[in-house]
Amino acid sequence: MRAFLFLVNPGLHYNPYPDWERWLPRAEAGKTIRVEWNTGTRRRGMTPGDLAVMVKVGWHPKGTIALGRIASDIWVGPHWNPEAKRPETGFVDLDLTTLLPLDDPFPLANLKLLDPSVRWTPRMCGTEIPVTTAQNLAEIVGAGDD
Repeated sequence: MRAFLFLVNPGLHYNPYPDWERWLPRAEAGKTIRVEWNTGTRRRGMTPGDLAVMVKVGWHPKGTIALGRIASDIWVGPHWNPEAKRPETGFVDLDLTTLLPLDDPFPLANLKLLDPSVRWTPRMCGTEIPVTTAQNLAEIVGAGDD
């Protein structure tokens, strides 16, 4: 098993606020939220069952906003950003099981204390982090074994 970071930047192409408002009550009721998410330049190395940690970047407050698992192999599709250098990017399905409010994430400062070796705000999705770090984060935010 491996663990990877996925990013949300409300200042870019996707504004997650309307979706998050619908998803939060579903997650609180114990339902899994299935979403497609990009993998940056990563085209291999992620497999179903790997851990997913979603981090809000770009706008304050920054920090972890969702946890879950990768639910598919990587596939290639049209890039979400029409101004990207490459017309295609990688994607995976994510099963999000724990969501935090976008305006009240698990803070970036706490993530840095949890594991100072991790670059918590990389420039793209698909950055691998230690599995134990993702598991410890899940315990802290109450996500059980996700």
